[in-house]
Amino acid sequence: MRNLTDLWTQAATKHATRIAVIHDGREYTYAELDHMIGSFAAGLREDYDIAPGDRVALVMPNCLHSIVCYLGCIRAGATALPINIRLKAGEMRFMLEDAGARLVIVHKTLWETVQEAIQGLQSVEAVVGVGFGNGAARDVSDMLSSGQDSPPYEADSDEVAAIIYTSGTTGLPKGAMITHGNVLFNVQATIVGHGFRPDDVHLLVVPLFHVTGLNTIMPTAFHQGATVVVSADPSPANVLDLIERHQCTTFFAVPTTMILLVQTPGIEARKLPSLRLLAYSGAPMPVRAIERLRELYPDKLLHNFFGLTETTSCTSVLPSDQALVRPESIGRVVPGLEARIVDDAGRTLPPGQVGELLIRGPSIVKGYYNRPEATAEAIVDGWLHTGDTALMDSEGFIFLQGRKKELIIVGGENVYPVEVENVLTRHPAVAEAAVIGEPHAVFGEVVRAVVVLRPGHEASERDLRRWCSERLASYKVPQAVEFVEALPRNPSGKVVKRRLKGEEA
Repeated sequence: MRNLTDLWTQAATKHATRIAVIHDGREYTYAELDHMIGSFAAGLREDYDIAPGDRVALVMPNCLHSIVCYLGCIRAGATALPINIRLKAGEMRFMLEDAGARLVIVHKTLWETVQEAIQGLQSVEAVVGVGFGNGAARDVSDMLSSGQDSPPYEADSDEVAAIIYTSGTTGLPKGAMITHGNVLFNVQATIVGHGFRPDDVHLLVVPLFHVTGLNTIMPTAFHQGATVVVSADPSPANVLDLIERHQCTTFFAVPTTMILLVQTPGIEARKLPSLRLLAYSGAPMPVRAIERLRELYPDKLLHNFFGLTETTSCTSVLPSDQALVRPESIGRVVPGLEARIVDDAGRTLPPGQVGELLIRGPSIVKGYYNRPEATAEAIVDGWLHTGDTALMDSEGFIFLQGRKKELIIVGGENVYPVEVENVLTRHPAVAEAAVIGEPHAVFGEVVRAVVVLRPGHEASERDLRRWCSERLASYKVPQAVEFVEALPRNPSGKVVKRRLKGEEA
């Protein structure tokens, strides 16, 4: 296989009558899905003049159409631009403008946000709705029922399949350019690391605008002719219902979802006999939660794994037999990747010493879209500088020691403090703001803000939280706001956030 078109074409040909996707209780075969993908790709080319390399934004929750539209973009040679649906209009607008999206595919539940985001945005030439049916925009169903087909675009392996934005330390997100070759390697890494099988039924509730769903679960399942049960609802009640109803065999989730799952009343009676693999990633997993999973499901595989947007997804896996032996480890890197721990001078450190984690191999993205300086800083001689501090033991198991600089992880979603700080300091009453993470039993961390008000101005915690909620995704909004007369600083004038956390400077 040279590209993702090859992957899908081979799957659709070989497994035409098998069930590819189950959504809202309805089953779709590989042949049916292929027909929809071809029609959508033809519509992109014929109706909207989308050419290879053009960016098409996808703003929708997990559903049948999120899969069809993504693979249709690939078939037409377009670059897919999956957008986090939890973002506010201003955050979406930056990504759409930065990537130069020509077309936006938007679910009806997100139309108000997208409508505000594209107001006056010249790069966006058209909008296609999903489930509208009210004339607000042409509906994607028109394209899928056209009966058209489109010959697949044969991309080179180093051509960009998708751009996924990742939070930036400057407060401006950066678009990671994920190539066809990146994803094809990741498929093989997933098979080796997680042991995916052709007879699996994968529960896909992690969002398709993040790399685990888009680059690990979905393409690997299709490559093997397996079935994907897709849902936008990760609540324990829905997860348990779908696993039991469709006899799902694998379930991937962020730790928050797993924590809520094991706390579900009556969970002991839900044996889930079809399930063979539970995998968690995206944030630290409390050891007690892992122990509880093992108590509930002693016969099932438990995998911790690690990946970044910049590494396409599956980078390291902690196998099930190590789940309680090394519960704080993210495992070993998958075959084909290399990992090093280096000091500030770039020298490789011996086992047990803490330094920066570097990753090299076929999953490292092409770079950041229109950010050559950021790309050159992050990827040096093929090595991705993750910004994570870590140590590696003598057997190659990696243990993360610290966040990417000051990264806060809220229920698996990344929050860079500077982005929240920039929003807070735009409030007319705020002179300065510092944002930190604080532990939370369910979400891992939540955002806390420490604020200095301008002389003669007033603002309450409620005022500032409302201000943020109007401009930021809900997971970025401070759960608490503390007012102080001055922020702690070191002799050079830099705010010392460790003091705000009650730690020594």
